[in-house]
Amino acid sequence: MLDPLIVAGFGVGALVGLTGVGGGALMTPVLVLLFGYAPGVAVATDLLFAAVTKICGVAVHYRADTIDTVVLRRLLLGSLPAALLVGIGLAYCGDGTAGALDPLMRDTLAWLLLLSAVGIFWRKWLHRLGSLLRTERAEQFKRWQEGLTVAAGAFIG
Repeated sequence: MLDPLIVAGFGVGALVGLTGVGGGALMTPVLVLLFGYAPGVAVATDLLFAAVTKICGVAVHYRADTIDTVVLRRLLLGSLPAALLVGIGLAYCGDGTAGALDPLMRDTLAWLLLLSAVGIFWRKWLHRLGSLLRTERAEQFKRWQEGLTVAAGAFIG
């Protein structure tokens, strides 16, 4: 008989391939809700897997020369400090016991999944808005583009 975790991993992988939604948005809740893993363990597992796969993706895109270094630099300007600040903040939260942050992680994960679902639902509208801003308000868009990209990096990071 197949291990249920392998079946869940295959199912999540198939859904990721069909929808383009990140695996963490699917597998982390599966690990927490269906298999009873602590949110901290599920998030850490997802982050480790994402780090490995993203390193491979970067290598492929680097060799193909398809990395927009300006956008990359802006995203890093937001994401690296934000990740560092969140890490420092989490170190001071809780009482130092294992699982002290689990309720916070569970609630944050729930809100981020809800936000992701809303983003997917409104994706076409958001793309139209972006196209409209780039074409009809090009100067204003260019002025805001750098700051918005850094802010997106901070939020995503």
